[in-house]
Amino acid sequence: MCDVTKVWENLNTALIVSDPDFNVTYANQRAYTLFEELKIAGLEVGKNMAACHQVATMTKLKMIYQDFASKKIKINHLTMDGPDGTLTIVNVPFYNEGGELGGVVEMVFEGSLA
Repeated sequence: MCDVTKVWENLNTALIVSDPDFNVTYANQRAYTLFEELKIAGLEVGKNMAACHQVATMTKLKMIYQDFASKKIKINHLTMDGPDGTLTIVNVPFYNEGGELGGVVEMVFEGSLA
């Protein structure tokens, strides 16, 4: 059996978890490294994602989280340019025992998934 925490820490994919209020609750080492490579400051567990995103991005994220909360969508993805090519960003919600939005897991894949 493996230690799941070690799996997430050693994953070569950036992984960021946030609560419904956009507070970062977990980020693996690849996330910190990738944010450095992208010259995006402010990623820190316990801080709000607004610290590392532009206002326009936060506006889009708020709409996505609202759609997750109302269960209009089950997944969200987009692509952007990264330091070594395309980055594919996938956001997946998780829900608490009462069925309310518990937060969102964001995975940043270095490359296209298509």
